[in-house]
Amino acid sequence: KDVALKRTCIAISVEKNLLTVAMSDPLLFTLVQDLEFQTGYRIKQVVSTRQEIIDSIHASYPDKALARLSQTGSGIAVQVTARSTGQPGDGSTQGGMLAPIPEQSGLAARRLEDDVFEQGGALKGATPETAPIIDLVDLVIKSALKSRASDIHIEPTETNVIVRHRLDGLLKEVMDLPKWVHEGFVARMKIMGGMDIAEKRLPQDGQINVKVRDKTMDLRISTLPGKYGEKVVVRLLDKSATLLNLGHLGMDPKLQSEFEMLVDKPQGIILITGPTGSGKSTTLYAVLNRLKSPFKNIITLEDPIEYDLISEDSHESGATQVQMHPKIGLTFAAGLRASLRQDPDIIMVGEIRDQETAEVAIKAAMTGHLVLSSLHTNSAPETIGRLRDIGIESYLTASTVLGIMAQRLVRVLCKSCKSPYELPERALKSIFPDRAVNAKVSLYRPKGCAPCQGSGYWGRRGIYELLIMNEAIRELIHRNAPSAEIRTAAQAQGMKTLRESGLDLVFKGITTVDEVFRNTVE
Repeated sequence: KDVALKRTCIAISVEKNLLTVAMSDPLLFTLVQDLEFQTGYRIKQVVSTRQEIIDSIHASYPDKALARLSQTGSGIAVQVTARSTGQPGDGSTQGGMLAPIPEQSGLAARRLEDDVFEQGGALKGATPETAPIIDLVDLVIKSALKSRASDIHIEPTETNVIVRHRLDGLLKEVMDLPKWVHEGFVARMKIMGGMDIAEKRLPQDGQINVKVRDKTMDLRISTLPGKYGEKVVVRLLDKSATLLNLGHLGMDPKLQSEFEMLVDKPQGIILITGPTGSGKSTTLYAVLNRLKSPFKNIITLEDPIEYDLISEDSHESGATQVQMHPKIGLTFAAGLRASLRQDPDIIMVGEIRDQETAEVAIKAAMTGHLVLSSLHTNSAPETIGRLRDIGIESYLTASTVLGIMAQRLVRVLCKSCKSPYELPERALKSIFPDRAVNAKVSLYRPKGCAPCQGSGYWGRRGIYELLIMNEAIRELIHRNAPSAEIRTAAQAQGMKTLRESGLDLVFKGITTVDEVFRNTVE
């Protein structure tokens, strides 16, 4: 687990992707390669005497770190554990020679105590030749878990390999690796994911189940051949995460009450819409968490199954989750037809992708089942037109759809560092046209601190747009009215748009105007 140095050396400073290391033997090129593997940084060598380096270690490292210094025949073995109180990339030094490594850097990630691959034997059978690659993969995944990333992107370029994390919906570059590690890294990921390491011309998908501390993680691996080599994307799913309920999604109390009335109805279709990564699956699971009961039969059709409705340790019943396999003919439409023969009360279809799936879902709703599903549309009113384009007759949509929820995720300001500011009254009125803002109103902007890794944001929260079917809306659907007309009618009856929902959070100091405008379109 520890970063072991084969010669006496010590970290001096870090600036961007360059780590400066003092060593007594600067001609040991294998050491430089090992350090690049272990840290994810490019190494700059500077020369110092052996005794000066040892003295600096004793003077600068915490007491706990001193216990990890082991004298060897070839030098000092050091685990880099110094913590930083400053911002990354300032290149500053402390204690004359040792510069603390920032908490958010790749080196700091090596302090994690657990092996990501302790289950499944991923670390077993390591040889001196393969150990650096195994350590590198271990480092990349550990750093992503520590930074709360949802995805890892490993992207080869002509001269190097860039590692990025998707944190709170946005990608952030975290490592710059040398080009020569790429082939071994991809091969290691393919072996772990059960993929064909000899096939480099076609995209592949794989999966790893690992345990980190008390969490069971599901890693979905995808490879894609590119100009400079295969790109790898890893999605991190916490299988042991507790399912949220509707009260934890951050809905407005009035909207939540209306939505709960919809999901409690015995039959019909409820659709959740939005782009990829907008939290649709989380909302669907929250609804199922509310509805699951030993007295109901719930069947879900998913691709992939992201969370377990019933935990492994539970003795509950009433929910069956089905993984789709299109390659063998188990599509959403086929699974939905089979589910109707299983005496279901509630059916959840992961996504309506085509006319066949939509038609079977409509049939299920008409025959007395509650159907939950998702679509990729920009707003709730536009979903009516999308169903029409798929091939669903308007009278079927009007008679079976109970409601449509459009949603987005906006980043939440970090409570530790958000800073207030004031806008002129004219600017406030243009941003909040429906609010009385004659008095001074304090808004907040991101600043950046160590806990939020300098982004100014911590976590995300949903904004929602709920279209509830009523006679007026059904009449517009029957005569194939355009989405704009349906939107106007829905707003007249109290529907709050995505942007209005987001600006409510801005007014409360939860997010920023920029974040709301980035995620919504009027």
